[in-house]
Amino acid sequence: MERYDEIFIPIHDLNDDWTIYINTDPEHRQLHHFVQFKMFEKENETLWDIYSAFNEKLETLIDRYENEELPAGKVDAAIAIAENFRNKKTGELEKAAFEKLMQALRKAKEMGKPIYFWF
Repeated sequence: MERYDEIFIPIHDLNDDWTIYINTDPEHRQLHHFVQFKMFEKENETLWDIYSAFNEKLETLIDRYENEELPAGKVDAAIAIAENFRNKKTGELEKAAFEKLMQALRKAKEMGKPIYFWF
């Protein structure tokens, strides 16, 4: 079975308790509290240049060691940063992964919510 990574956007305010909803085994996750975007690990690997730029410019730490929240107030900046990478994503896998990330960022902006990177 191929592994995948997830990006979550809360549907309602969860305060600091967001991890209790998804930090359980997959059968018991309360995903109805989130808009969820799944990406195969091999797709997500094509986005690490963008995540590195987020880390540098937005003072985040998106990595594979712990999950990261990007506050709602930083989503616009994340969209602008990611857009700078659009033309660098030339392969089909890269383009598909980039579009999934952009969909997630745009949805978070539309909802006015933070976005959670769950890798």
